[in-house]
Amino acid sequence: MASDKHPGSLFRPFLLGILLMLFHGGAAQFCSFWNTGCVDPVAQTAVSLGFQPVFPDPITLFYGFDSSPSGKGEGPMTKVAYWLRYQDTHVSHDAVDANRTSEIALRIGNITGVPSGGNNGCDGIWGPPCSEDLKAILRNTMFQMATSGEDHHKPLEAVLAQMIAWPPTLENCPPQMFEVASIPVQDFVFETMPGQRVSVMTPGTSAHPWQVWYLDDMTTHSQASEVAVGIISRAPSFNDPPPTNLDDIQVQLICLQAPSGRSSGSD
Repeated sequence: MASDKHPGSLFRPFLLGILLMLFHGGAAQFCSFWNTGCVDPVAQTAVSLGFQPVFPDPITLFYGFDSSPSGKGEGPMTKVAYWLRYQDTHVSHDAVDANRTSEIALRIGNITGVPSGGNNGCDGIWGPPCSEDLKAILRNTMFQMATSGEDHHKPLEAVLAQMIAWPPTLENCPPQMFEVASIPVQDFVFETMPGQRVSVMTPGTSAHPWQVWYLDDMTTHSQASEVAVGIISRAPSFNDPPPTNLDDIQVQLICLQAPSGRSSGSD
């Protein structure tokens, strides 16, 4: 299986071209700044984490960005992308006991620091109390949405959109937590009953990232100092019997930077 994963951060132009040829087994192709179907990153990082029980093996979040000094002609701009890599043929069907959807989101903007500690590096950014409060409010809101019968085909995406529109107060967290224009979300695992079936999205690469978006007035240096906050969830699907308790909803956090000195796993 082709691999995009390499430790730490990679910088363009020559070194990244050589690495892409080695990892993809073909000539590296340039991706223009305005092409939303790919990314040619000036900086990229990858961090592995456990996401059991669906994936017995660790999964890896990739985050990278390209930059333009002129953007739309009015100032600097960055192009951000993310994707997951995992063993898509090695999933646990035994873990499926209900219809569930897994999603991943990546939040970027106005949070800096050095990822370290628990909750996949997020505790080092804002402390364990904030990590636990953030996971709790996400789980509680998804639980309330599911038990109320509110339309939510993508639970995490619906909850994050609600929190951006009406930011909740989290006393232990930075006040700007939800002060961003958007938090792009991608669903990637679909569990269905009966039959304990699991469908997963094809793992991404820089040539085929899952989500791509642009940030205005962001220089390369500013983007590199930003902490990207990943949120991964596994929750009951819409129109299914509602969850009976919060344990039916899984939420994990991961914080990372590009470039980054943190180590990443290998494919």
